[in-house]
Amino acid sequence: MCAMKKTIIMFMAAMSFLMVVRVAIMLCTPLFEPSEARYAAISANMARTGNFLVPNFTYKGTYRPFAGKPPLVFQASGMFCRILGLNELSVRLTPFLSFLGLLAILFLVVRRLADAATGMLATGICASSVALYATAGFCMMDVPLTFCSSGALLLYALHRNGSPQPRPLVVCGVATLLGLGMLVKGPVALAIFGLPVLADAAINRKWQHILSLRWLPGILLFLAISAPWFWRMETAQPGFLRYFFVNENIMRFLVHDYGDRYGSGRETFRGMAAIWAVVVTLPWSLFALFRPQCMRLPALRTSFPLLATAAITAFWCLTSRVPIAYLLPVVPLFSAHLALYGTTDEPCRSAVWRALPFAAVAAAVVLAATVMVVIATAPERMPGESARPTARHNRFSYEFYNGPWGEGAPKGDVK
Repeated sequence: MCAMKKTIIMFMAAMSFLMVVRVAIMLCTPLFEPSEARYAAISANMARTGNFLVPNFTYKGTYRPFAGKPPLVFQASGMFCRILGLNELSVRLTPFLSFLGLLAILFLVVRRLADAATGMLATGICASSVALYATAGFCMMDVPLTFCSSGALLLYALHRNGSPQPRPLVVCGVATLLGLGMLVKGPVALAIFGLPVLADAAINRKWQHILSLRWLPGILLFLAISAPWFWRMETAQPGFLRYFFVNENIMRFLVHDYGDRYGSGRETFRGMAAIWAVVVTLPWSLFALFRPQCMRLPALRTSFPLLATAAITAFWCLTSRVPIAYLLPVVPLFSAHLALYGTTDEPCRSAVWRALPFAAVAAAVVLAATVMVVIATAPERMPGESARPTARHNRFSYEFYNGPWGEGAPKGDVK
């Protein structure tokens, strides 16, 4: 009992420290240009206009619909702007709440698969992984996508590791998360979920677990959540479905010039995802490197979280256009693997618990230092309310703080 109490105190202290620092940075840091400010401006425009169906923003001097992403994160952030006002916290709250939701699912699943202490350990590892922790407080799509896709995989692990008879709540949870994932970033949510499940079925001959799922109710629930918006967008803007599904979700990963309406994809090289997978799991990937006795990797057929991590990484290795944030879904899976399979003996488990406070401090320090360096060396990345937009170079943060230009291109500087 005493050891368990000490574990709970250590876990709560580390988590409280991480969340306080993360919220403080969310509150005091202006929006980053261009991506975060662009998404924030779209959310703010929804709140201003009351049009929560079609995302709109000012691009190259023209107020136009944004067809690059589905609306769910914009809609949620727009509602927070209506409730809390136009400020940094409002538009960053949706990713942060997604982060908390992901941690809750991770804890509940790992506790069910093992025990409460292992659940807390997995949650602490995930929360102190620098990349996910940092991204959780910025107005981006990646953490909500991770919540949906990795959350669905974690729920499936309950079904996969238990009876082949499906649990209705698990089936409904997976279908709901995948439906929301479609509205966060599109079919990539299905790919991140489906590939590990199919790989597991092929390697471990778990086809009975897949076939036993109640597919029809799950599919109907998925369609009820995701299909109406896509249908309404195609009705309002004919050709939207072709651009979104073909250009944004297929061609962008295959060809250099895929007809992007909002810039160009980030080019790296095939296989870069393997490096990103190591980076996004820092500092715990270093812990695995320096304490190999704590990471005796079982066969892929033994650890579904490890298999899912490998499958997602291999999928992204097929393309050269893979930003680091695309690998964030492996973080909760790697955390579950490390807690469940990498700490099976007491010395290793004790080492991970001892490392947890240091990892929490490291995550907070790295995030704060990075923000301060950007403020000092590249103030144009976060101009805030003082940004001056021009017809040639739009400042999305100006649009967020001061409102959209409206129809048509502005004449010179807008003062």
